[in-house]
Amino acid sequence: MLLALRLCSLVCRVAEAQSQSVDDAQLLLRVKSVWGDPPVLRTWNASSPGTPCTWKFVRCDKAGRVTNLTLASASRGGSIYLAGPFPEAAIGGLTALTYLDVSNNSISGAFPTTLYRCVSLRYLDLFQNNFTDTIPVSLGAQTRLRTLGLAENTFLAGELPASFKNLTNLVSLWALQCNLVGDFPSHVLEMKQLEVLKVSNNMLNGSIPVAVWRLSKLQGLYLNGNNFTGDMVFNDFSAMSLMYIDLSENYKLTGAIPEVFGTLKNLTLLFLSSNNFSGEIPVSIGQLPSLLVLMLANNRFTGTLPPDLGKHSGLHYVEADYNKLTGTIPEGLCARGQFRYLTANGNQLNGSIPAGLANCPIVRYVALDDNNLSGDVPEDLWMAPQLYYLSLQSNQLTGSLPAMMSSNLVTLRLGNNQFSGS
Repeated sequence: MLLALRLCSLVCRVAEAQSQSVDDAQLLLRVKSVWGDPPVLRTWNASSPGTPCTWKFVRCDKAGRVTNLTLASASRGGSIYLAGPFPEAAIGGLTALTYLDVSNNSISGAFPTTLYRCVSLRYLDLFQNNFTDTIPVSLGAQTRLRTLGLAENTFLAGELPASFKNLTNLVSLWALQCNLVGDFPSHVLEMKQLEVLKVSNNMLNGSIPVAVWRLSKLQGLYLNGNNFTGDMVFNDFSAMSLMYIDLSENYKLTGAIPEVFGTLKNLTLLFLSSNNFSGEIPVSIGQLPSLLVLMLANNRFTGTLPPDLGKHSGLHYVEADYNKLTGTIPEGLCARGQFRYLTANGNQLNGSIPAGLANCPIVRYVALDDNNLSGDVPEDLWMAPQLYYLSLQSNQLTGSLPAMMSSNLVTLRLGNNQFSGS
C-alpha cells in the first residue's frame, strides 16, 4: 500500500511538472506574439521537439520549468528585433524564473510590475531600453535579487526608492543614466554584499558619504557624471578590494588624492578627470601592482607624475592634461612593454622625452603640447611602429627632423619649438 502511494505521488509530481512545462511554453509563445513574432525568436515554436527547454535564449531546471531568459541585444545586422511593450502577463507567469536579461533592446512603456510575481528572481537586467515612469518602489520586495540593471532608461526624474534598502543581497546595482536626483542614496550603504555600484551620469549631488568606503566587498565604484561636491572623507576605510574607481566629471570634487588609494593592490582603473582636485599625486600610486589606466586631466594637481609609474604594473594609459604638473616624464612608463597612450598637454613638464617611451613597441598616442620640454626628440620615437598620433607643439624641443617617420603616423604636430634643419 505504501509503495503504491509513493508511486502515485511520483507520477503526480511528474505530471504536474510536465503540465507546468507546457504552461511555460504557452507563456513564451505569448511573449513572442507580443513582440510581433520577431525572426530572432523563430525557434520558439510549439511544434519544436523538447519545448521549451531547447529553444534559443531559454534555460530550464530539471523539472522542465523555465528559469533563464537571456535576450540581451537580441538584434541582427544593427536592427533591433525586440521592440514594443513588455509582455507583462506572460513573463510574470514564469514563476520559476530566476534570471531575466532583456538589455540593449527597444522595449518601451511603464516598468513591468508583474515581475513581482517572479519571486525567485535573482538577476534582472533592463539596461538600455525605453522604460518610462519612475523607478519602481515595489521592486524593493524582490529581496532575493543579486543583480539589478536599470541603466539607460527614460525613467522620470526621482530618487532611488527607499524600499531598495530591503535589497540587502544585491551584489551588482547598475543605475547609470536613469534620471536619479537628490543626495547619494543612503540605503545603498546598507547593501553589505555590494561588489559593483554604478550610478554614473545622473543628477546626484551633495557629498560622497563616508560609509561608501566601508563597503568591504566593493570592487567597482562608478560615480562619474554627477554633481557631487566637497572633499573625499574617510573613516575606517575598508573597501580594500576596489579595482575600479571612477569619480570623473563631477567638476566640484575637491581636495587631494587620498593616500589610501596607493594601498589598493587590486586597483586597475583610477578615473579622477574633470574635477577640482588639487595637491600632489601620491608617489604610491606609481607603485600599484595592478594599475592599467590613470586619468587625472582637468584638475589642479601640482608636483610631479609619480616617478615609478609603469615599473610595477602593465600600465596602458595615462591622461594628465591641464594641471600644474612639473618635473620630468617618468622614464619607466613602458617598463612592462604594454604602454599605449600618454597625454599631458598644458602642464609645466620639463626635461627631455625619455628614451623608454620612445622605445615602447606598442605606443600609439603621445600628446605633450604646451609644456617646457627640451632637448632632442629620441630617434626611436619618430619610427615607433604603431604610433599614429604625435603632438609636441609649444615646447623647447631642438634638433632636426628625420628623413623618415613611421608609416602609421596620421597626425603630426610640431609647431612652436626650436627644431632646425630642412
